[in-house]
Amino acid sequence: MGEFKVHRVRFFNYVPSGIRCVAYNNQSNRLAVSRTDGTVEVYNLSANYFQEKFPGHESRLQEASVLARRQRLLAGLNGEIMRMFTGINIKYDCEMSWEDPLWSMVGCEDGSVKLFQITPDKIHFERNFDRQKSRILSLSWHPSGTHIAAGSIDYISVFDVKSGSAIHKMIVDRQHMGVSKRKCIVWGVAFLSDGTVISVDSAGKVQFWDSATGTLVKSHLIANADVQSIAVAEQEDSFVVGTAEGTVFHFQLVPVTSNSSEKQWVRTKPFQHHTHDVRTVAHSPTALISGGTDTHLVIRPLMEKVEVKNYDAALRKITFPHRRLISCSKKRQLLLFQFAHHLELWRLGSTVATGTVEAMCLLAVSSDGNWLAASGTSAGVHVYNVKQLKLHCTVPAYNFPVTAMAIAPNTNNLVIAHSDQQVFEYSIPDKQYTDWSRTVQKQGFHHLWLQRDTPITHISFHPKRPMHILLHDAYMFCIIDKSLPLPNDKTLLYNPFPPTNESDVVRRRTAHAFKISKIYKPLLFMDLLDERTLVAVERPLDDIIAQLPPPIKKKKFGT
Repeated sequence: MGEFKVHRVRFFNYVPSGIRCVAYNNQSNRLAVSRTDGTVEVYNLSANYFQEKFPGHESRLQEASVLARRQRLLAGLNGEIMRMFTGINIKYDCEMSWEDPLWSMVGCEDGSVKLFQITPDKIHFERNFDRQKSRILSLSWHPSGTHIAAGSIDYISVFDVKSGSAIHKMIVDRQHMGVSKRKCIVWGVAFLSDGTVISVDSAGKVQFWDSATGTLVKSHLIANADVQSIAVAEQEDSFVVGTAEGTVFHFQLVPVTSNSSEKQWVRTKPFQHHTHDVRTVAHSPTALISGGTDTHLVIRPLMEKVEVKNYDAALRKITFPHRRLISCSKKRQLLLFQFAHHLELWRLGSTVATGTVEAMCLLAVSSDGNWLAASGTSAGVHVYNVKQLKLHCTVPAYNFPVTAMAIAPNTNNLVIAHSDQQVFEYSIPDKQYTDWSRTVQKQGFHHLWLQRDTPITHISFHPKRPMHILLHDAYMFCIIDKSLPLPNDKTLLYNPFPPTNESDVVRRRTAHAFKISKIYKPLLFMDLLDERTLVAVERPLDDIIAQLPPPIKKKKFGT
């Protein structure tokens, strides 16, 4: 691997936006995330939680979202309803079968509840329900589609969908820790198949209501601050709530006694993976998902639901995009930082930003300028002949999206990294995979390499060592030496350097192709400036948290 002089850069002032709402769809196994800057992200859980990102704008901040039939519906404070298709092939989505109507309900600031019908070509307003005195802050359909629960200030309304009338108004208790609050905001409601309505509110309570009689059945005081979000599992045997204190609580439906058929809701597991308030939660078949002001998307696996103990069983905390935000001009020693609405150009050794340009796509250009490789949100890669301005070839299709790619100088081999941590090498001149790549796919990568949960975001090459491939994700930098054998599962992947007192024979016997460093993290960018000099751009999480609004203040005894 050798020794390098390293420019350790920490002045990239990138701060991810907070998470406003999330929505999970079981049919597509995708998770949609809206952030406070208006950005919409879709995570493909089947592709190792790879992030597919859509543009947004601060003027279109989304306050609510839902995933249905491979499309996402979003509603914001500006009064707009937006629709985005989450599939890769938009034409297919528009021509799918719509035998049953798709309905959407929207709650408004003026206390009205509006019913919309979703058709393939438009969103059609159907009618208003009875207007309430307070603004509508939360909504939930009954699974049968016959009733809707709506959370407001101080009460919950139950509507009959056919008539549009409110059949029950359930008054919530303003009491909090023995003190009556001025008002109680119902931040979230969930309507279950048996007619139970679960509510979460600003008094720190989770309450269970009988929608048939409009009465309170049970109440749980779980927090000293607002309970802001709720999500129920598809089987309705589990639900999750998030609080303004950064805690996530898990409730499960369990038998009253070991031999009893009667069941009750029990709070089973609290989790503290956030520093600030949890604005939104989701519940997949195997995990609890949460997000909020601290910008982290947290996926907490339910171990009893995970059949195979692989990377799906690991806690995930996603903070940074799955695309690189930094580009480097090696000859001029310039760094280009990409922000949401502008780019900054910095010269190494200088403290002044020198300009802005437009954002870029996921492209790779050969050093001789003859070839251009392009990849979109799908897993396909197309290679174009720049001089002839035509398609040269298409890399064989692969099931997982591309996270990074680069073209090696001299050989014009295209190296591609996918979201499942596989790495391929494709010869552009020969239009086929290289012998090294075929060997890798035959033997397979080390199991610890495949279990990493952050994608490779950048690939480059050593100018004097053509057998070396340099790549990194957010938590490791790796040099792959193609002249050395691949490590097998019995080899120590992260310990490729034997003790210095070992003989040359032992060194050769234990050496393998992967040289990995975890010194620099979170690592947003790393590349060679010259054959002996590296530049590493880090973004410490403590620096991000320091720029966030303060969390809920907790009064301590004696203060």
